[in-house]
Amino acid sequence: MGQPATALPVSRVAGQPGFRVLLRSYEHWLDETVTEMQTLALETATAGLDVSLRCVRIALASGATRHRLDWFIRGEPHALAWPRVKGCFNRVPAPLRPYLQQCEARAKELNALESVFRYAASQLAMYLAHGTVKVRRTDDV
Repeated sequence: MGQPATALPVSRVAGQPGFRVLLRSYEHWLDETVTEMQTLALETATAGLDVSLRCVRIALASGATRHRLDWFIRGEPHALAWPRVKGCFNRVPAPLRPYLQQCEARAKELNALESVFRYAASQLAMYLAHGTVKVRRTDDV
């Protein structure tokens, strides 16, 4: 097995400059993932169906913003789980149902990638700021 195209030898990640390069890489991959999430959401929204994906922004307690693809049905204000969306397939033309299933698979992948890249970037930023990925809270002492 060969190395993946985006392999970064661990020996090259050393010191502040190496960690900054790694942080920029994760931030870039996170930005690309969010862009792809927004593109998929727009594609499903403009398909003219009763179901579509939305790229939702969630403010986290850490100050970071989480992006997530969720399913919505026209006229309902809250996100729905995939089984509920599949229950509405009678309102979707049969030839488009496999397309929605592909969208669901891709949404799961993108949600996972967003989570991994966001978390990795936050841990690298924490390391650069504090020299560790765990900061002892003063009220724990």
